[in-house]
Amino acid sequence: MAAGKQTNQRGMALIMVMIALIILTAMTADFMEGNKVYLQTAVNHRDAVKAEYLARSGVNLSRLLLSVQSLPMFKKALNFPFWQFADMILEPFSTHRGDGSLAEEALGFSLDEAEGLGLPDGEEFSLNIVDEESKLNLNLGAHPTSPLKTLVFNSMMAMMEPEMYNSIFEGDDYRDEVDREQVICEIFDWADPDEDACTGAAGEESYYSMTNPEYERKNAPFDSLEELHFVHGIGDDFWSAFVEPDPLDPATRTFTIWGPGKVNVNTAAPSTLVASLCMIATEPNGNNPCLNPYSPFVQNLVTLINNMINMRTFFPYSTVQEFIKGLENPIESPQNMLAVLMAAQTGGPQLAGIQLANKQAANTLFTTKSQVFSIYSEGIVSNPLTGETRKRIHAVVDIEPKEPSMIDPSQSMAAAGGKVLYWRQE
Repeated sequence: MAAGKQTNQRGMALIMVMIALIILTAMTADFMEGNKVYLQTAVNHRDAVKAEYLARSGVNLSRLLLSVQSLPMFKKALNFPFWQFADMILEPFSTHRGDGSLAEEALGFSLDEAEGLGLPDGEEFSLNIVDEESKLNLNLGAHPTSPLKTLVFNSMMAMMEPEMYNSIFEGDDYRDEVDREQVICEIFDWADPDEDACTGAAGEESYYSMTNPEYERKNAPFDSLEELHFVHGIGDDFWSAFVEPDPLDPATRTFTIWGPGKVNVNTAAPSTLVASLCMIATEPNGNNPCLNPYSPFVQNLVTLINNMINMRTFFPYSTVQEFIKGLENPIESPQNMLAVLMAAQTGGPQLAGIQLANKQAANTLFTTKSQVFSIYSEGIVSNPLTGETRKRIHAVVDIEPKEPSMIDPSQSMAAAGGKVLYWRQE
């Protein structure tokens, strides 16, 4: 019996050891998994910080490029938009060392041999600089006495006039059930400081008090374009048609809330230029030559704008008067040189000019220089352990502000990279 008891005791000890091993194995696995999570969390945080500062580097280098753009020696160089090629110009700073970049191919040496150039493997940043003065400024509603307010209002009307947009203003939803003039009034009334409708009627309509939850009209300038979603009449169809046609390309936006309000003819989108020129071509009796999309005026205007878009980067207009002259006498304009030569070689018809009924409005609305730019910078860090980490920064910079600054007033504000008007980090 004693021997049997000893056998049973040995079996109990084995079971206890196995249970202990199971517990220790579970504890070890949990400990290892916890350490892995902590490591990945630390690596993620490290990569996020790296990506953020890569994006910040992109913003700072872009501001440096814009400050060079504003130097007198470059202002006289045909107004050439260096900033449009920021991704190429700053490529030696934004790509991997030895990555075969355009700079390496052009200069004939590897970035590995240059101190301070290139980034380690797995790190890079991308840049996109957008001219905010290539768009129509919605914050002009906050300046009731500005002559630009009426011009921009009428340009927006001309932009929305085509029949293909009728469905946007004939929706069943009360939020979208507004006509073209009313929705523009709603935008301007949101930003203006008074309580009167932009049409001159006393009292702005009470749509916002009937929403759930209700809210009040801001009566102050827009802080971001996203704020448009609060405005009566701005639905998704309106947003995709006029505000942001391509969410991945901020250059396609037709509206802005930054800048003095004039539209740069050297950078504006074709739709913006056509709408503004149709407004300026309207005769005093109200006859708008663009109402018929098949009229010779519209066909000539579209042809001229397309030619200008193709050539203006390398032959930008130096003055608004030169731009107007190019529209009225295209054969004498260097921006239409290519089209003139092609017509001469093929025996086709020569370009026909257009006449603007209100040239004074053109001088008020248009400009050939810009000072407010959006910088879109994205830092990217790739890691085999945690994958890809991205940080995005959108900064708006005024490179020549007309107000006192905190820097030495004897120095140019542009030399310091301008003044940051807006900063958003994602």
